[in-house]
Amino acid sequence: MKKIIKSIFPILCVLAGAMTAALSAAAAPAPFPPTPNPAQLKWHKAEQLMFVHFGMKTFYPSDNHMGSGREDPKKFNPVHFDADQWVAAAKAGGFKGIVLTTKHHDGFCNWPTKTTDHCVRSSSWKDGKGDIVRELVEACRKGGIYFGFYVSILDHNYNLHGSDKFDNYGDFYHEQIKELSTEYGPIDEYWFDGFCSEELRVPYEKIAELIRTAQPHAVVYDSNTLVKYLPDRCLRWAGTHGGLGADQNYRVEVDGALRWYPNEPSLILQGNWFYDGKPIKSLEEIQEDYLTTVGNGVTPLMNVAPNQDGLIDEASVARLKEYKAWVDALHANDLANGEGVRVTASSVRGDDPTFAADRAIDGDYETYFATDDGVTEATIEINLGRLQEIDGFILQEYIPLGQRVDGFAIECFVDGDWKTVFEGQRIGYKRILLEGRASAKEQEFPATDRVRLRIENAMACPLISSFQVIGGME
Repeated sequence: MKKIIKSIFPILCVLAGAMTAALSAAAAPAPFPPTPNPAQLKWHKAEQLMFVHFGMKTFYPSDNHMGSGREDPKKFNPVHFDADQWVAAAKAGGFKGIVLTTKHHDGFCNWPTKTTDHCVRSSSWKDGKGDIVRELVEACRKGGIYFGFYVSILDHNYNLHGSDKFDNYGDFYHEQIKELSTEYGPIDEYWFDGFCSEELRVPYEKIAELIRTAQPHAVVYDSNTLVKYLPDRCLRWAGTHGGLGADQNYRVEVDGALRWYPNEPSLILQGNWFYDGKPIKSLEEIQEDYLTTVGNGVTPLMNVAPNQDGLIDEASVARLKEYKAWVDALHANDLANGEGVRVTASSVRGDDPTFAADRAIDGDYETYFATDDGVTEATIEINLGRLQEIDGFILQEYIPLGQRVDGFAIECFVDGDWKTVFEGQRIGYKRILLEGRASAKEQEFPATDRVRLRIENAMACPLISSFQVIGGME
């Protein structure tokens, strides 16, 4: 009997320890609604996407990107078109996907639609047997990147000629969306350009139901036309093209209810949307675009326009590679991940290591620092171990459980005291503060051996998944 007790005693101790640990483990925080749905979260994590304007206006370059609908489809002939080259260019720039103008305002369709002859079927390219959309979809899937459809709501060619197959534009447009939604497999994003949409009779509720049924995992940039019918997975028009302001708010009231409805900015890196022979922006300009979009917590569409050969210029690809190298360097030298670094917090949720301060510096977005419910103020302090030159900071909230932070500050320990070097309202998915740039344009970050993030106000217990300290930038 003694031998039996002696043999099972270690097992009992292990079980007792496991039970004690289970009893002491803190429960994860409850979601703080609204929260992003999986399609929106995938969009956030993409961080940046390549916008591609390509169509009839590529072959009728001018300062007017709209087109007239009178363009001759025979002139569309990108003889060297290579969808794999576009995907390679996107990946060279660090973009996680491509959103293509399947139809722009002139009405020309980049796929062999059955709704109109004003499409690739009537072009010189591949004797009318080509399909830009299909080739790019397949190249994106092969390259493992995200794919989206831009489909203009406006259609100048329809306005000029109408249709002998459809009695009204609403039915005509719905059929085009149906073709794109059902003939090309899974879609990651729809992009509805709302220009002049209030003047057209488009069946938005019917289109929403089509998307809900045919593409349940797609996010929808809706130009304020579809959020009423698809309130759980839309992106909104930011009010302007280009970079956005700091302190982005994802929590927006729609029809009396709070929805997760972030801005998606679109901006031009090359061309006037369509290729016009002008070079891509300077590296510094593209960096500023990055800092005022990704650095302010949103996922931008950055337009790179292919030329008339159907290729992205070699000079543009070279600039995109420089750009990606800079973004990589921005994230690579995290001083908080150095040898001898120690991190502490003012309090930890349930004193559970699962939510300890070091979760904010482990490089894993899915782990996070958290406080107890009801604790809406907190500090995370990083001791760098030695005096370091600081170039900036990267902060991230764990947004799958909601946007919470509504006031924060960053401090550096200088001359025996804590000095506030930045104050902001919101963090969101990602906030990048680079000395002298974008939202930190007026800031200088001093050399220090200690930094801390102070959450001054949160709408629910704060969840911080990343607190990086940028160093080593030229």
